[in-house]
Amino acid sequence: MSLFFKKLNNADLWNKIQKLRQLIQTEDNFKKRTCWKCGKDLNIYDFLSDNVDFTPEYILKLWQTSILEFHCCECFRYLKINELNSIANELKERKCLFCEASIDIIKFSKFHNYLKIFELRSLWLDSNFQVFCDNLCQRKYYKIYYDFLKKSKLNKEKQLKIKDKN
Repeated sequence: MSLFFKKLNNADLWNKIQKLRQLIQTEDNFKKRTCWKCGKDLNIYDFLSDNVDFTPEYILKLWQTSILEFHCCECFRYLKINELNSIANELKERKCLFCEASIDIIKFSKFHNYLKIFELRSLWLDSNFQVFCDNLCQRKYYKIYYDFLKKSKLNKEKQLKIKDKN
C-alpha cells in the first residue's frame, strides 16, 4: 500500500483533525495564512497532515505564531531541490509503465506533490513501485489491466461451465 493511502487511512490523523477543529473554534483570532513566496492560500489541515508527528495543539501554536512564515507544498519543494537532486544521483530516471517515457525525479515529485521528500525517495528508489508519467497513462494502464482480468475471469468461468457439462 502506498504511503499516500496510509495517510488517508490513518485513524490517528483523523482524530487529530477533529481535535484541531475543536481548538480552532475556541481560538479568538484564527490566523489565515498564505504562502510566503507565491501568496497561495494555505490550509491548516494540510499543514497537520504534512506534520503528523506533531500534536494538534502544537500545530495550532505554530500556525498562530506571527514570526513564522510558511510555504505551500510547491514552493517548499522548490526549497528542497538539492534533496531531489541527491535522489536523482542515486537513480536518474525511471520509465512510465504504460508508455515507457522517461521520467525524472522532478516530474515524479510534481505528479506526487502530496508526498514528503523522504516518501518520494522511498517510492522512486523502489523498483516494485509502478511509475507513470501522468494520470492519463495511469488510467489507460489500469483500464487495460482490469479489462484483461475481467476477460480472464470470464474465460475461467466459461471453462468451468464446459467442465461441468462434461
